[in-house]
Amino acid sequence: MPKTTLAGFRARDSDRADACGLLDAALADGQLSASEHASRTATAMKAKTFDDLERLIGDLQIPRRLAASPVVSPRRRRSPRRWVYAAVLVVAAAAVGGIAGAIANSDLGPAKTVPTLTTGAGLHFFLDEYRAEYGDLVADELGLYPAHAVFDRPAPGNNRESDPHLYDGEFDDWGSPTTRTDDDRSFDLAAVDQIAIAGLLAGAPDTLHVPDGAVEIISFGYEPGSDNGPPTISIHVKNDAGHTGHMVVGFDGEPFDIYPYEN
Repeated sequence: MPKTTLAGFRARDSDRADACGLLDAALADGQLSASEHASRTATAMKAKTFDDLERLIGDLQIPRRLAASPVVSPRRRRSPRRWVYAAVLVVAAAAVGGIAGAIANSDLGPAKTVPTLTTGAGLHFFLDEYRAEYGDLVADELGLYPAHAVFDRPAPGNNRESDPHLYDGEFDDWGSPTTRTDDDRSFDLAAVDQIAIAGLLAGAPDTLHVPDGAVEIISFGYEPGSDNGPPTISIHVKNDAGHTGHMVVGFDGEPFDIYPYEN
């Protein structure tokens, strides 16, 4: 796989999920052994940049159905227009099961009933929990899944490091701190218009032409290459038939890019 010009840009949860989906496919068709798959998946879940992910999937044959994945063709992640309706099939959230499986096999268990976090009510619940835990809503990255969240936030007393965390009803450290560069930017989730985003989440399956779909991932962060752009929210939808689509919106709910499922 040729080296992408976006190799040094930060990966988001959806990119890590895409990479895990490719690794799952490689295991299924015999390209990887079970031990190789487990090792690469664990590494992909902690990858920070496109280059980190490329090292894990660069020697794989990519199935046609996954060829449009942003981690395979990162340029699909960006558009020169502010509002785009693109006829692109995006395989986003193919590996939620891989990440959820790793959590299920750990000794971490929810201490309370947690609503589905990929709904408006779940988002509100999580932000309340987050503020109560940390005293603010600042983060470097955030990915919400139906039953858990993974996020990075600046290390206390050391703004040169970012700490990874897991939430599944309780907040826990997850992995080792990573070094923050001068280009890394935090964002404040207090700026999220929860009412507007709740409406988008409720209507996302219809908007993205994914019948009977459900929101699988909500990613908060900066678009690769958007040095001066605002933070965005990516909403990924999938149904039981494997149809997927995603949209990118601002914290105020303004749509930037929409990638519906195209049959």
